[in-house]
Amino acid sequence: LETRDLSTGEHCRQITRLTERIAIDLGCSFHEIQAIRRAALLHDIGKIGIPDSILHKPGLLNDREWAVMKQHPEIGARILRMIAGLSDVARLVLAHHERYDGSGYPLGLQGDEIPVGARILGVVDAFGAMITNRVYRPARSLSDAVDELQRCAGKDFDPLVVNSFVKLFDLTSV
Repeated sequence: LETRDLSTGEHCRQITRLTERIAIDLGCSFHEIQAIRRAALLHDIGKIGIPDSILHKPGLLNDREWAVMKQHPEIGARILRMIAGLSDVARLVLAHHERYDGSGYPLGLQGDEIPVGARILGVVDAFGAMITNRVYRPARSLSDAVDELQRCAGKDFDPLVVNSFVKLFDLTSV
């Protein structure tokens, strides 16, 4: 994946460090933390199945392109299910774009129906996206991104995960 999208590798490594800290703070088991770490590293692996014309489009996606892009969690989960011992990771990758209020994709899960690891990954992945420059918008400041997470807690994100993120997140460490 990193050979197709250079920024993905570093993004996944940063996501992994933060998801692990939140998982520990929330009291996840050793097994859960290991699955969450692996899912953080592999959460965008399904993008290898997305055409370059969409993955690298220098602008906003149209409705058809967005529908294709939204397939990446399912593609990633399908890939990971083929590897022995990664079924827990596949479940988290599948659900990392679900939203706390049920408005996410691909399954429309809500609240505690979303695995805790996917809820953690959703918060940290969104934060990473917000603080990254995109061709269609500039990066937000760290404090603006944290404010947005807090504003969307209970709608897009699990409020407990957002609180843990805010508590653990040191603005000087990123």
